[in-house]
Amino acid sequence: MYVVVAFDISSEKVRGKIRRYLRRLGLSMVNRSVYAGVGGYKTASLISDMAKRNLEEGDNLYIVVIRDSEYESSVNCSKGDCRKLSERKYEVL
Repeated sequence: MYVVVAFDISSEKVRGKIRRYLRRLGLSMVNRSVYAGVGGYKTASLISDMAKRNLEEGDNLYIVVIRDSEYESSVNCSKGDCRKLSERKYEVL
């Protein structure tokens, strides 16, 4: 299973704390506010608990747990090129 986390957090201090925590859990940055990596409901629960303690009014954090086959079937697009992740030659670290 994979965990995808997306967030919209106003405070740079809180964003940094969330990013460091996600990296400690083994998730990699996909975008400045999106992280993904191998994990399941336990990982999602750990992230949720940490977010509850640190998010401020107006902040949002989304956690999505995805089966391997669904993640590998998702589409990644860059300028002029869209492919399934399973067709790409890189992996989430």
